[in-house]
Amino acid sequence: MGQSMDAACPRPAPVGRVTTWTFRFADGPNAWDWTLGPPEPRSLKSIRTPRSTEKSRHIPVQAWSVTLSDSIRVESGVEHDLVRELDRDQDVVWMVSQPCRLRLVTAAGRPRVHTPDLLSLDRDDQVTLWDVRPTDKQDEKFAENRDLTAHACANVGWLYRVFDGGDRVRRYNLRWLTAYRIPMPWYPNAKEQLLELSSETDATIGSILREDRGAGHLTSAMWHYLWAGALTIDLDEPITRATRIAVCEGAMS
Repeated sequence: MGQSMDAACPRPAPVGRVTTWTFRFADGPNAWDWTLGPPEPRSLKSIRTPRSTEKSRHIPVQAWSVTLSDSIRVESGVEHDLVRELDRDQDVVWMVSQPCRLRLVTAAGRPRVHTPDLLSLDRDDQVTLWDVRPTDKQDEKFAENRDLTAHACANVGWLYRVFDGGDRVRRYNLRWLTAYRIPMPWYPNAKEQLLELSSETDATIGSILREDRGAGHLTSAMWHYLWAGALTIDLDEPITRATRIAVCEGAMS
């Protein structure tokens, strides 16, 4: 439950260079008192809604998330790429975009407001705040915000990471696999055969395609289980018929 903005002097995070953390709950934005402990991540709403204007550099999108069984609004293609990465991470159980607003104080003593791009929660209840910025766009101001935000997160036991979009080949590979993320009725029946074929030492994408014999069920199931993590390939390399495929540890159990 959030703390009302009308409450007297909400206290900031301990020992940090953050004057205020503001979260949005069902009842609206609230300055958080960290002496109460951390807020419940699943109760958080986006602190602001990304909008597209004629001067915007980005176009917001509603990205569908299997993790959430719902859509999540992100404000750039690179943020969408991060959602794709997190969505297939079996340890991630929740995420919310634009999760909070930080009032920071720079080394020069100047106030600054910063809104991280995403918050994720894992199975061990570890929270990670994410900022998204391609490497060539990480200027001095971003670096200062990054360091202040990392320091603030460390003070309250949260993790902080920057996602730069990753390699172009990996992005395209993930976009391809994402098209097969939704389970289909024939996938479970194809899984046993896929695992057996992919366990062979010389298994490749091409060897799976040959076994499909044009029916299509084995091929589409292969892409799905590559997305889901039961099978694995090197996503940092272009996918070809010669791409090695293997079974992930624990997938046979």
